[in-house]
Amino acid sequence: MGSASRILVVDDDPLMREIASAKLSEAGYLVESANDGSQAFAKLGAAYDSGNEFDLVVSDIDMPNMSGYDLTKAMRKSEPLSSTPVIVITSSDHPEAVDKAFSVGATSFVSKPVNWPLLGHAARFVLKAARDQIALREARDQADAAAQFKDGLMSIMSHELRTPLNAIIGFGQIISDQFNNDADHVHREYAEYIVDGGKRLLNSVSDMLLASDARSGPIEINDIDCTIEDLIALAVNACSKQATLAETEIKQVIHAPDLEVRCDRQLFSRALQKLIDNAIKFGERGRTITVGTAMAPNGDLAFLIKDNGPGIPPEKLAVVSQPFAQSDMSLRRSTEGLGLGLPLVQAIAAAHGAIFKLDSSLGEGTSALLVLPNSRINPTMKDAPQTDGERSESDLCRNAAVRRAS
Repeated sequence: MGSASRILVVDDDPLMREIASAKLSEAGYLVESANDGSQAFAKLGAAYDSGNEFDLVVSDIDMPNMSGYDLTKAMRKSEPLSSTPVIVITSSDHPEAVDKAFSVGATSFVSKPVNWPLLGHAARFVLKAARDQIALREARDQADAAAQFKDGLMSIMSHELRTPLNAIIGFGQIISDQFNNDADHVHREYAEYIVDGGKRLLNSVSDMLLASDARSGPIEINDIDCTIEDLIALAVNACSKQATLAETEIKQVIHAPDLEVRCDRQLFSRALQKLIDNAIKFGERGRTITVGTAMAPNGDLAFLIKDNGPGIPPEKLAVVSQPFAQSDMSLRRSTEGLGLGLPLVQAIAAAHGAIFKLDSSLGEGTSALLVLPNSRINPTMKDAPQTDGERSESDLCRNAAVRRAS
């Protein structure tokens, strides 16, 4: 059993104290006794102060001065003694006493008349459970500390990497422009590789920092008034190069482009960009992506990014929304990325009080829906009319928003 556990036996009956102490000593425990709750509480405090605290208390319930209930309650209110297990001994004809004992923090109970051979086994069981609980708390504390260290390290690294990356991108762009002026197209292409690589790495660093912030709690947002057209233009322009390389057409069907919403302009357009980028990255060449908006009957504003690509299998639809996950995360996958796109979209949506939903069917493409609540929309512009060209294309957005509202 290793070092013997220390048990404090508390009972106002000298005979019960003597028998309990003898039986527990025979079982290999170091036992001391107290004749009531107040004396026991004083002994527990003194033992803790000396660094030789008790591992278990075995206490009668009915005692003068301080009962077993009051002793247990006092221990649970004392920080040093709050986790010390307590076995209460109660009369078998008072079953309600057990419920009361557990309500004040007792760990287990033994009924009178006491089965003395079983008392040692009960003590062993309770002590093992207490050790397991301590080990569990220590593991949880270590996990929390590791998570805090990871988040702190990620934040520091992200901030430290941004400065040199911005310098690489900036000076790379200057070099590219100079080669372009000199009509040196070969070296200009090399310089553009440097700029593109720096931008991809900077985007990855920014994603990791944002994911770390989202893990610690809601993302802080900087609300400003901006138009739908502005938000979508930011997102589409950021993906225009990838769309050109993939021979993908981005079709915009925007209801009331001048409609103003209150949101974090950079973050919300970043969420839209992630969805468009995913549609380009995981679709086949020559596909069409529709970026649309529509008003729901309840006044919410729906943003829809829909592609006619291969779609996502149902069993992988939930997986792709998890951090560091893609439908294919093997080292042989054809698409790059950390797998943080959709989790970041979810975090950004949550910070705005918006709803994010992903629907996909094999062979029919994928639809990503972001719905801003009507509280974020300029009330004087909600009833902006649609043109005939917008109306038919935006029905899908409206229907999706209706499903969300319902």
